[in-house]
Amino acid sequence: MAMALRIRFNYRTKLFFIVNVFFWLLVVAFITIQYTREREYKVSMLDARLQVYNDIILKKYQEDRNLSDPMISQILRDDDLRVTIIDHSGNVLYDSYDKNLENHSDRPEFQKALKDGKGHTIRRFSETDKRYYFYSATSGVGVVVRTALPYNLELRNILRGDMEYIWIVLAITVIINIILYFAINRISLGVSNLREFARQAKAGDIRDFDTSTLPNDELGDVSTVIINMYKELKEVAEQRDKSLEEALYEEKEKTRIKHQLTSNINHELKTPVQAIRGCFETLLDNNLNEEMRRRLLETGYNNTMRLSNLLQDVTLITRITDEKETLEVSDVNIGDVVGEICKDVDAYSIEKKMRINVSLPENVVIRGNRQLIDAIFRNLVNNAIAYSGGRDIFISMTKETDDCYWFDVYDNGTGVEEKHLSRIFERFYRIDSGRSRKSGGTGLGLSIVRNSVLFHGGEIKASNKKSAGLEFVFSLHK
Repeated sequence: MAMALRIRFNYRTKLFFIVNVFFWLLVVAFITIQYTREREYKVSMLDARLQVYNDIILKKYQEDRNLSDPMISQILRDDDLRVTIIDHSGNVLYDSYDKNLENHSDRPEFQKALKDGKGHTIRRFSETDKRYYFYSATSGVGVVVRTALPYNLELRNILRGDMEYIWIVLAITVIINIILYFAINRISLGVSNLREFARQAKAGDIRDFDTSTLPNDELGDVSTVIINMYKELKEVAEQRDKSLEEALYEEKEKTRIKHQLTSNINHELKTPVQAIRGCFETLLDNNLNEEMRRRLLETGYNNTMRLSNLLQDVTLITRITDEKETLEVSDVNIGDVVGEICKDVDAYSIEKKMRINVSLPENVVIRGNRQLIDAIFRNLVNNAIAYSGGRDIFISMTKETDDCYWFDVYDNGTGVEEKHLSRIFERFYRIDSGRSRKSGGTGLGLSIVRNSVLFHGGEIKASNKKSAGLEFVFSLHK
């Protein structure tokens, strides 16, 4: 319950309250001291005035040893002024108000006059006439002369401090308080901005926070440093989270691809294995003629080669994706690689052979893996031979930058439908499944091409040429 009733003040209010309390304490102390000093000054002035009267009366008494009321009235000419003459033993020798007074040895002003020669009491009640008086006493030879003024409203106002001065001080204090409020408001601006920053940071959005609103002082500098440090830490944390997310995504993607690859491999292996099995089971029949035996052997051989190519492609694409660090890197001459591919194509049968038109500068050398670079150009050439239906293949280097060589490989065949272009680099993706299997394709060729290009820091894009044929434009990092 007590905690619920606690009032929560902001930093500006607390700071203003604390500073204001100390400031007002200082002002009150200053006014009190000044008021006391002014009152003491007025008291001393009044006492000095009465001391003059005391000296006159004392001198007159010591000359005549006799005082009367008319004589006192003639000397003082002040009806309110009371005069008392007391011997050093405290006996009252004369009093202008009462002739029969008790011993005055216990009166404070009398005791001070005997001790110091002079003394006064600001306000003391008189049992004689039941009034308050201001007393001033002066000690002389054998006697003490005491004069007294009634402590009435007029005398109280005379002895009171100057209230005009106090009102001026209070007015100045209020003005200073107003200035202090705006000054503290300005000082607390940095704290308020930090509070706003903390609120936005908690909400997770600090993009719109403007550090130019911070004050141009030490607190503003500290606030700016804290805000910049937070932004840097947030950027680092975001980058870390992004990297972790990418790593997790990459790991999940690898797992997905492996499962997909395993599933696709199992599917792809079934056809040649079943074909080979069927061939051998049929060959076990001794009633086959020679032509049938030869046809079965050719079918078994073709499916064996298809199975061998599939295993080779799977091994290569696995090394590219999972064993990059194990691949050997050396200087590879592109012209030599393309030249060997052209020689191999020349050995093909007439119905499979296509013309290869090469336009490469001499000594185009990159730092890379020779097997992968060979796989790039060989798979693109074999793809054109198997599926393009064209007559010519064109290989050229289109441009050179500070970091990369750009190559262009295309044919003059029929090309592919646009809907297939975005997927032709996927593993086991076939535009025409039946034709691909008939030609012995594994469905991994173009996926190997893309991964090999990426391994060498390049990029690749496939498109249909306006005239005819399918075109591959790619880069290889030097």
